[in-house]
Amino acid sequence: MSGLVLLGALGAIAPSTAFALYIQIDGVADIKTNFSEGCSSIKDLASQAERQKIDVVLFGDYARNSMEFGVKPFERIFKNITQGPSVLDRGAGGYISEIKENDRQFERTLLIPGVETIPFYFWSGSNYDKNLTAHNWDKHLLVFGMNSTEDFEQLPLPNSNFSKKYTHELLNNFIIIGFIFMVMVGAVYKGYFRKITVPLMLLLALMTLNNHPFQSSPFDPYHGDQGMTPYQNLIDFATSKGALVFWNHMETDSGIGQKGTTLLETLPYPDDLLKTQNYTGFQAVGDKPIRQTEAGQQWDQVLMEYLNGNREHPVWGFGGNDYLCENQKGDQLGSVRTIFLVRERNNDTVLEAMKNGRMYAVRQSDANRLSLDEFVVEDQKSGTQVTMGQELVATDFPAVKLKLRTIQGGNKTAQIQIIRNGALVKEETVSLPYELTWRDVGVDRKESVYYRVKAQVSPQDHLVSNPIFVKFSDAIDIASAPTPEPNPQKKFMKKPVVAPVRPVVQPEVPQVASLSGALSPTPPALSVPTPSQPIQTPAPVPQPVMTEPAMAEPAKPKPPFAQLPPGRRLTVMTDGVALKKGPGTVFPNITKLRKGEEVSFVRRTNIQFNKRNWLVVRYRNRSGYLWEGVVKWSEDDRQGASN
Repeated sequence: MSGLVLLGALGAIAPSTAFALYIQIDGVADIKTNFSEGCSSIKDLASQAERQKIDVVLFGDYARNSMEFGVKPFERIFKNITQGPSVLDRGAGGYISEIKENDRQFERTLLIPGVETIPFYFWSGSNYDKNLTAHNWDKHLLVFGMNSTEDFEQLPLPNSNFSKKYTHELLNNFIIIGFIFMVMVGAVYKGYFRKITVPLMLLLALMTLNNHPFQSSPFDPYHGDQGMTPYQNLIDFATSKGALVFWNHMETDSGIGQKGTTLLETLPYPDDLLKTQNYTGFQAVGDKPIRQTEAGQQWDQVLMEYLNGNREHPVWGFGGNDYLCENQKGDQLGSVRTIFLVRERNNDTVLEAMKNGRMYAVRQSDANRLSLDEFVVEDQKSGTQVTMGQELVATDFPAVKLKLRTIQGGNKTAQIQIIRNGALVKEETVSLPYELTWRDVGVDRKESVYYRVKAQVSPQDHLVSNPIFVKFSDAIDIASAPTPEPNPQKKFMKKPVVAPVRPVVQPEVPQVASLSGALSPTPPALSVPTPSQPIQTPAPVPQPVMTEPAMAEPAKPKPPFAQLPPGRRLTVMTDGVALKKGPGTVFPNITKLRKGEEVSFVRRTNIQFNKRNWLVVRYRNRSGYLWEGVVKWSEDDRQGASN
């Protein structure tokens, strides 16, 4: 009640300040208990969170943690099962009721049930060759906001509960095999050729049972990679039940491992943000900085799809812990937090803030974490302000306002970035606490835009905000601010972030304005370049000489294997080239390759180094990453392409 009184007082004092309408509460997400692979009970974790003054715990125990490998054609009957503890194994009803009971007992800390799901995996190799591998076992989705035991039990997961949801897809095989089985039963009853019909009847009985239509998922692990369909299937099911779905640890560097005698292989999957729809968000902050949040990377590409009308909902970032046990493998409860902006302290308002992106994520090295005390975009003519997850209708050039500090004070220096439509438009290193009001007179007011903020003291102490959207009214007064210098390339650009393919004009890299208002040197090229108009200040600033479009240097052609179809061969050009577990030098090596060795091309990623992309390739039944600057087409494939 005291929080609501304070909230009302703030609203009366500063009714135009969007942040004053909300209180900030600390949350930790993806916390595992002893219902699955965690070390602590729900009650013990709630007690620990309350001692640490954590306001919200969002649990993320495994929904189903079962891996099965069977012998064809009876793979569902004669099979080897590797199973760990999980919510569905111990009982979803008990899991939900225990969380709710403890939620009532703890006054400060809110407890919200959630599960981490493994929607799909598939097999390659064999036990005989000792290379049996489960692919995509660590490709996970987090689900929050489901309170029904039945909904948990009907999640479309492999090796899970009986379900009637997919009978129409699986019924044909069951009917055909069942019909033949009944014919054999009749033949045995009539006494026809019993030495043949009795074994056939028993065989068909097993095949009928193996192909029953009450499967928990329409996808099995024996038919190779099924793409995004199993994941989209789970997203659609969960969202139809009112749940929130988040992609988790998409840049994992530990996806190649072992479970028992079975090899595991899950390569990083950041591009899956672009390949799926209607999910709520993804893990934007974890134990290590996540490249998807960098300017122009996958998150910005998805947000631009939303602005361009190609996606129904924006995608939000949250902070995920992947917490199992205290001080085990560096785990600490609360090292990664999600800060929610809510009107009241209860479970429903937290989930509502998650759904609408009214939150930011923080990685903290100690108790003195970064705090984004204000982040709003204001229309200075009308005085209207909005905050994260909201949209402003502007009649003027938008003003970005932010306040950043550390919650316990002290001298810290932070690098602050403001990203607009995938372009880094403002960057500077400042001393905390810090306040900024910046009027963006360089924005192209013909199209909608968004702003988001990143702040970093160190890789272990950083913050990522969710975006604020702005669309512009037709009634903007053009004379209300200095008009930016016209961009000679603008007529070639359809959207602010997506550079169209033109043979003559090279896209222009936007300039970065410092927080003090002066222009700073041009930043390195982004993987998704964003042309924009130069940032202006009231004082005259020398403008760079603009090259005429006709004189611009032609765009460099992509490497010859940029559009190479999967399966074609590439040859290593240098001895000692490392096949990596992920796209970049920070990832561990799988093996070293010799000059002249061949690899099989799988796909080309969006992640670049020195203007060349990282490739996903296969080498001796192992998948990994190679930089395209160290490989070339194999001679046979080169000749085939020329023909």
